[in-house]
Amino acid sequence: MRRTLIAVALALLILSADRTGAVADSAAPNPQEQLAIINQIRAQLGSNLADAMAAQQQLQKSLQDNAAQQTKVQAKIADVEAKIADLDRQIAEAQMRETLLSSRIEIERAQLRQLARAVYESPGSVLVVLAQSRSLSDLFTRIADLNVAGSRATEIKSSLEKDLAELQRLRELEQAARDEEITQRDQLDTQLAQLRALEAQQEKSMAQLELKIAQTRYELARLKMQSTQLAQAVTDMLQQQQDAIIAAAMQAVWAQLQLWLQSNNVGQIPPSAGHSTKYRFIWPEPSAQISQSFGPSTYWFEPPYGNYPHFHTGIDMVEPFGSPVFAADDGVVALVGSSSSGYGNYVVVAHAGGFDTLYGHLSTALVKVGQSITQGTAVGLEGSTGNSTGPHLHFELRIGQKPVDPTPYLPPGSPSAFRG
Repeated sequence: MRRTLIAVALALLILSADRTGAVADSAAPNPQEQLAIINQIRAQLGSNLADAMAAQQQLQKSLQDNAAQQTKVQAKIADVEAKIADLDRQIAEAQMRETLLSSRIEIERAQLRQLARAVYESPGSVLVVLAQSRSLSDLFTRIADLNVAGSRATEIKSSLEKDLAELQRLRELEQAARDEEITQRDQLDTQLAQLRALEAQQEKSMAQLELKIAQTRYELARLKMQSTQLAQAVTDMLQQQQDAIIAAAMQAVWAQLQLWLQSNNVGQIPPSAGHSTKYRFIWPEPSAQISQSFGPSTYWFEPPYGNYPHFHTGIDMVEPFGSPVFAADDGVVALVGSSSSGYGNYVVVAHAGGFDTLYGHLSTALVKVGQSITQGTAVGLEGSTGNSTGPHLHFELRIGQKPVDPTPYLPPGSPSAFRG
């Protein structure tokens, strides 16, 4: 951004010099000065080209990570689909066995009913059977046989009913397992859809960057043919390029975070000892001055967001260079990265409840990805890397991937060490 501002200033000086020269008596501009200015513009174009290509590499890495994540999710979906198909087969077999058992139980019940009806309707037939006994021993045997037959039929029916109940219980467990797999598949389908939507955004950003890179190369190629009168037009183009580069670099960071969140579940994080009991966050720089607040901006170098052409997605705080920057809340370090534009050196911390905080323009990071940290842990040192006009901290809060004003979650008033 500093380099672009220099180019803007140079262009304005050129235009001013051109107007002054015209009034003075249309004196031709000094060739050496003109050459120096053209070289400055060439240097800025070259710098923008390098930044754009670095942002392009970041986006390409994000696209590769996205593709790898999609492959993993699709493999999980295939595995879940196979489990669902196997459970469907088991449930169908269980239902068939239940049907057969139910039929057998009905047969046993019918036989018991027939036996009971026969005894009730023709008690004499039973007496005849008993009367045909040849001896007392034979009589007892016949009576025992009748009792055994009745008891055995009852036992069979009871056993079959127990088997049926067990089959139904197992089928219900299989059905519950199937329902769980269906839920998991639906969640994976949602993840895959999110990844594909993210991929579309990344590809759009990549196409925009490729266009800017082509434009920059074209301007570099024809720069020798330009006069200083075209400096303002070149400067305007530089601003547009820088806008696209900054936006692409920032978008790449949040795309990487989304990929990290797909594979890592932060879950609930119990408040650490000493955590503020009154506020969700503490000020990451307790002695800082706020240099820029959250929201729509008049600065051209702020990237667009929503319906706003320029929007500051966080708050900027200023302390001396190298001052420690503290984590606003308990969480897990999701990203530690660097870019030549945008956030510069940055740390992203994932918190419970879908909250994510970013600490940008650091001179150095003091934490590692995957590290669990508590509120007040030093995550880095203040610097002036990336899209920065001087040492400061860019503190950004996103909830569900959307930037929000962090001040309502912080102790009120100016930055302080207050925790409450």
